Amino acid sequence: MKTGLIDEARGPGDQPRVQRLAEAEAQGYQAVWVSVSPGTEPTAGQGLFAAAYLAERTASARVGLRSAPPVGLHPLRLAEDLAVLDIVTGGRLDWAPTDAASPECLDVILRAWRGEPFAHEGEQYAFPELTCLPPPVQRPHPGLWLGPDHARPSAAVAQQTGRLAQAGSVAASAGPEPDGSGLALVCPLLEAGDWATEVAQWRERLEPDWLLVWPEAGAGDEALAARTQSLFAERIDDLSA
Repeated sequence: MKTGLIDEARGPGDQPRVQRLAEAEAQGYQAVWVSVSPGTEPTAGQGLFAAAYLAERTASARVGLRSAPPVGLHPLRLAEDLAVLDIVTGGRLDWAPTDAASPECLDVILRAWRGEPFAHEGEQYAFPELTCLPPPVQRPHPGLWLGPDHARPSAAVAQQTGRLAQAGSVAASAGPEPDGSGLALVCPLLEAGDWATEVAQWRERLEPDWLLVWPEAGAGDEALAARTQSLFAERIDDLSA
């Protein structure tokens, strides 16, 4: 099991939080994610820029973006934005679209990422044959993490696709996927929590590939979140073993 860090992007005033997230790799976290709060524009605003900021300040950690496709933004444009972000990260991008992303939208994005000519005729979108550039570094597509109720698009590759779930919202019988896809579990991390017991329970029940800890679960106390993040980092090796 690998351990990453996740927190929200809420708009103006987020710089201290993003700077704290940028410290994650040096502290031993293997991934750092930014989750776009409702109402925040993920491609033209805080979410994409926050992820790019993290990409520039890390070298090997996976960089994740959990976001909904912006209303009115064409999936081809979103495919381009995310491909550029994958290029900026050097092929370390993970994207977790929320359930607001329609199956058709995801299918267009995944086909666009192939970098090959294709046309599309669907209920929401239609366009003649074209090639969407640039293609992402990761082939055939960046890491794709879907909610438990989000069906996997036909164009998604199982080995680069997984489920993203909130701790406490997944069934006790859940476990490794038979098709090779994985599970990333978002876990609130409280300073006063019994981390060893909590991590052991999630590992035993769900066998997640990734544990994405969320310091203080968005309580708003940045100093406390920074302290919790640092304290947990000191125990990553023991808890992830």
